[in-house]
Amino acid sequence: MADLTTYEKINEDIKFTEEETVELLKLSEKEILVLILSELKKISENTSKK
Repeated sequence: MADLTTYEKINEDIKFTEEETVELLKLSEKEILVLILSELKKISENTSKK
């Protein structure tokens, strides 16, 4: 299980500009799920390397 600092770092990384937010809102449900899964994969890979 990841420690609290891992979650704090992830939270700091999740910040969007207004333009990015507008673009994200245009995505379909499937596109959003793909983005979420790809980010989760990156996070898992980064935490398993430690």
